[in-house]
Amino acid sequence: MSNKISRSNAHHAVVVLGMHRSGTSAMAGVLARLGCDLPEEIMPANEFNPKGYYESLKTYNMNDAVLASGGSGWDDWQAFNPGWFESPRMEEFLELGAQVLQEEYGTSRLFVLKDPRICRLMPFWTRLFEEQRIRPVYVLTHRNPVEVARSLETREGWPLSVGLLLWLRYVLDAEIGSRGAQRCFASYDQLLTGWSGVVAAIQSRTGLSFPRLSESVGAEITEFLSASLRHSVETLDASPIMSNWIRTTFGILERWADEGETGADYAKLDKVRAEFNVAAPMFSPLTSSLRAKSASADALKAEVEALRGQDEALGAEIAALQGLLDEARREAGQLRNDLVARQEALDALQEQRLGTERHNAQLAARLEESAQRLQELQQKLEKTEQDRWQTRSALEQRSQEAEDVGRQNRENAARVAELEGQIEKQREQQTALESAAEQARKSSRMMRIKLQEEFETEMASVLAAQRKHADEHSTKLRKKILDRSIAEREALAETLRQQQERIGELEQRAAAYANSTSWKLTAPLRRIVLALRGLA
Repeated sequence: MSNKISRSNAHHAVVVLGMHRSGTSAMAGVLARLGCDLPEEIMPANEFNPKGYYESLKTYNMNDAVLASGGSGWDDWQAFNPGWFESPRMEEFLELGAQVLQEEYGTSRLFVLKDPRICRLMPFWTRLFEEQRIRPVYVLTHRNPVEVARSLETREGWPLSVGLLLWLRYVLDAEIGSRGAQRCFASYDQLLTGWSGVVAAIQSRTGLSFPRLSESVGAEITEFLSASLRHSVETLDASPIMSNWIRTTFGILERWADEGETGADYAKLDKVRAEFNVAAPMFSPLTSSLRAKSASADALKAEVEALRGQDEALGAEIAALQGLLDEARREAGQLRNDLVARQEALDALQEQRLGTERHNAQLAARLEESAQRLQELQQKLEKTEQDRWQTRSALEQRSQEAEDVGRQNRENAARVAELEGQIEKQREQQTALESAAEQARKSSRMMRIKLQEEFETEMASVLAAQRKHADEHSTKLRKKILDRSIAEREALAETLRQQQERIGELEQRAAAYANSTSWKLTAPLRRIVLALRGLA
């Protein structure tokens, strides 16, 4: 077995092998601090391992899936189905394994890989490393099997014998699976009491050099490997349930950790493994029973966690309600402060009201002065009313003229009916009537525009004077004057409307003359007259 690492472009994986609760997390944590890259997605710490697992979640899930596809599990102490490694499932998971390694470690040339389940699946991982051109360096970590069994008894509620059988399965599978590869054995006790010696042994026995091995990193590692990592100390000889399989295997591992492995011990381990493989099927009913109990325990734990979550939710709700209550109390205090402030504001307003009354007395004096000015404006408005009455008289005269034009038009119409021979004269009269009507309309329009402009000019002057000098009393007076002006304007508009209606009646009567029977009967005569005029 070579103890030198090739200087090729190969990627190196420091693979930590060991049974659960055997210090594999502590070993992986030390290797990470020495410069080995950790996976991208690390399993979070929990109450059973508060310092962290340093384990890839994706690797953990994939190994569980591999064990399940072979009809096994992490808590099965029987040998994993050897036929699985020859089945198509092997190829399927090799593809998944390549993807997991790429996602977790990318192009890293030196990384640490740790998951106790790898011990059970060494043929799969050996093939995966070969296909991905990764050179593994195995660090096999073991711990007193009684301490492991005690830890599992606390965590899972299993009998000690179950933990001991699992320990034996994991360490035997890890040893035979890594035999012949670059590897080093170490114990959990050695790591806690003298980690530097363990690191030196790994480097000397595997040929691997760690890039961050320094005094400052050494202090960090010493702090990491505190006494809190050790939860129990057991003596192997004190346990009456220890079998020769476990005593023999543990003794060899302890000696290899201290002195290095020797080929003379392979036969002993092979014998223990062969006998254990033959005897393991007899424990199958016990395995099924324990798994059922484990499932029940997991369900109970899930229920406890759910109840704990509900309790936390209720606590959060109570805290939120307490916050609302505190907020309401703060708002009540604020309202009291606002009430005091408003009372002070009311007092200030009272003072302001007294000042306003004094100001109103001053305004009353000014109002009296404005009344005199309004009287002068009233006189001016009366003169304006006289001018408007004169304008109205003029409009009535125009209306009389329009009526006279109407009478003349009727006389002309009668003359047209009686004197058909005077067609041309009738047309001239009709044209004159139309011209007079148009002139009347224009005069009416001009008069209306002029009156409107004079009214708006006068009103603008009056309103400007009122806005400049009047207050509330002047506003009432202005409204009265405005209402009167509006009434007069409406009366004037009504007069104009009546005049327009008269003009419209004249136009309708002229059109009626043109459409009358006598007018149509005399049409040939008119054409003859027009023809004669053309000849003339």
